[in-house]
Amino acid sequence: MNAEQKELFREAVLRVLDMNRTRFGLPATAIRLHVGQFGFPGASVEQIQEEADYLVGKGLAREVLKIISREITNWQITQEGIAFLDSQL
Repeated sequence: MNAEQKELFREAVLRVLDMNRTRFGLPATAIRLHVGQFGFPGASVEQIQEEADYLVGKGLAREVLKIISREITNWQITQEGIAFLDSQL
């Protein structure tokens, strides 16, 4: 992906997280199913994990601590992520 596509992909991941504002967050496999509606139907789980971690580093998303199956990471949008998406409208 070029820089512009990567930015759009990151925004798509963030939009998927925004659609699910539960305290449980979403795992990469669930995010992967939903980014297709934003133009990324062939995204891999690894790409989702990489970009979700990038968004965590930027403060736009956070990892959700799990009690069961800690090896499966879930992410959720932060208030900063919500504000960022709102500013993009």
